[in-house]
Amino acid sequence: MEKLIKLNGLRRLCTLSRGCGLAACGSGLQVFNALEGVPTRVFVVLSGADGSGKTTAARLLASLLSLRGPTCTHWLRGSHLLASILARLLSRFRAFRGGCNPYYGVCITGRLRGVWLLVEFWSFIPHLLARSLLRRLCSFLVCDRGSLDFLVWLVSTLNSTSLLRGVYGGFLLRLARREGPVYLYADLRVLAGRADVPRIFLIRELAVYNVLAGYVARCSIDTGVNGPLDVVRGVLECLSRSR
Repeated sequence: MEKLIKLNGLRRLCTLSRGCGLAACGSGLQVFNALEGVPTRVFVVLSGADGSGKTTAARLLASLLSLRGPTCTHWLRGSHLLASILARLLSRFRAFRGGCNPYYGVCITGRLRGVWLLVEFWSFIPHLLARSLLRRLCSFLVCDRGSLDFLVWLVSTLNSTSLLRGVYGGFLLRLARREGPVYLYADLRVLAGRADVPRIFLIRELAVYNVLAGYVARCSIDTGVNGPLDVVRGVLECLSRSR
């Protein structure tokens, strides 16, 4: 039965990773070996810049962990937040147009930064509550983005490192440290080829990630030189070491 489960899981991983060659299957077997050392309850956050492979890794990881028990996935997206709705509204006004936020083409400057920080922060709270609930319901919870990503988003889009010294920045940094995310990264050339955001934003975003991840990440994995299955294996090995 155990061999059958591994075979079905390997097929699923090959399908999701879009490859079933000998190298992919060999990596898949190594993934299952790494799975054996993972705790019976797992909460893992995958963090990284746009184009770093978080979504692909989260899908593969959740598919694999589902063979062990009830597995949930939480996606942190901005498209359904209050801040996103307001950003769409502000983008209609010429005074707010700019490249600070590449997804909505808006810039929040001056005194409005403080107000906008409040809007963004309280839009983030429902995600924290949802994850707290999912951790109680599921044996394995895989999160695409976390507090580190949200903090990097604030610093990058508001173009302000000073918020790291404020109440909200300090709170998010402590929260990110508790989450202990796995930091997925790649060099700028690779990210620019994958992501659909301007290169200048990637440069700013990546610089903030590289600094903050050094303080809060439990592990770092280069997705530019490792394939999807090797990335998942690295995440599992990281979870085993930090159990």
